[in-house]
Amino acid sequence: MRFPLVVSLLAVVTVVAGCTTHPVTGRNQLMIVPEGQANQMAYQAYTEMSRQKETLPASSSMSRRVTSITQRLVPEATRIYPEAADWRWEARVFRDESINAFAMAGGKIGINTGMLEKLQPTDDELAQVISHEIAHALSGHTREKMSMAMSQQMGLSVASALGGLDSRTAAMAQQVATVAIDLPFSRRMEYEADEVGLLLAARAGYDPRAAVSLWQKMQAHGGGGGPEWLSTHPASGNRIQALEQAIPSVMPAYRQAIGR
Repeated sequence: MRFPLVVSLLAVVTVVAGCTTHPVTGRNQLMIVPEGQANQMAYQAYTEMSRQKETLPASSSMSRRVTSITQRLVPEATRIYPEAADWRWEARVFRDESINAFAMAGGKIGINTGMLEKLQPTDDELAQVISHEIAHALSGHTREKMSMAMSQQMGLSVASALGGLDSRTAAMAQQVATVAIDLPFSRRMEYEADEVGLLLAARAGYDPRAAVSLWQKMQAHGGGGGPEWLSTHPASGNRIQALEQAIPSVMPAYRQAIGR
């Protein structure tokens, strides 16, 4: 068997073997990268980021607020995805004026001061931010993106081995893959994180309707932006509409959590 054909077969087998139905999303996801490896990489990246960017002291009012809400969400997160009970959960506030937040694989969470200072979110709205980011981690989105990047690289390597792509064509193929595959997947991940995060926050006793008011604030501060098909995130109007449609389904969990 010729070497290029062997490479091609190995790549296909690896990708197919890496597909699995995720228990949180219920979707067939590409998971070539093991969860333990993704978590370890996230821990290292989080530590490095904390060295490079200033973080607020744990005793600051912003940090205490973020920590308090996170601690209320984590038990519900582990009920949705029991494996998360072993994660090294941590939330920090980074001194950064941009309106942004993130969660890495393994439960590492970051909230920028710009998110807190510019949006002035209520506790219910801040819980929606944090639960959305936690939902990304619970849904295995970091692992999926790592695996997608790995599979694309394998595909380009196979094409090169078969003699079908020069460096310029390979670069163009990567750009096409970004628009056609990566960005739509990223938007799907955002909608999934909205849905899972909405349920997570509701179970923790945070009002799901705050997700809409949060995104109205985000829309007011963020402007229109570019076309949705060239973005990793859904358009704000589409996102708000999807949230409004999903809220009734999680209201019973919210009412149960607050004892009504």
